[in-house]
Amino acid sequence: MKKFSWYLFTPLEKEDIHHVQTLHIPLNENQKAFDEQVLSLTKIIIDSLNEKKLKTEITVELKERAKGIDKFQAFLYSNKLSFPDMIQFLRDLQTLRSSGSAHRKGSKYIKAKEKFKISGDNYQTVFSEILEEAITMFNTLEKYFINEDSSV
Repeated sequence: MKKFSWYLFTPLEKEDIHHVQTLHIPLNENQKAFDEQVLSLTKIIIDSLNEKKLKTEITVELKERAKGIDKFQAFLYSNKLSFPDMIQFLRDLQTLRSSGSAHRKGSKYIKAKEKFKISGDNYQTVFSEILEEAITMFNTLEKYFINEDSSV
């Protein structure tokens, strides 16, 4: 908000704030608990990207039907930044949510499981790694947008 006068990630509505308040590493190796945490993290990050404002700040060409992550990537490019690992993480997280938490599991979920190295008895470890990647993403954004470190 301080940098752009708008939120990069829109604040959650009060009915969704529980996703932040209850975000945690699953307490056991349980598929349901893992799916719920993936869903929450995706709402907090990807679903909260301020697509409306991102679109107004993009100076590079954007596909006509671009969605949130594509707009975020174009926004980064417009700011002379490129974080391919960050963008890939967001895409992988979105796929994990779409194929595992939000819809019936199928072949896309099998690929997502392979990507995140989910074996069925390591949900806690995998979600911990996902959270670490999310924290790294926020730290990186803070470094380049709030602390104004322009050395890319």
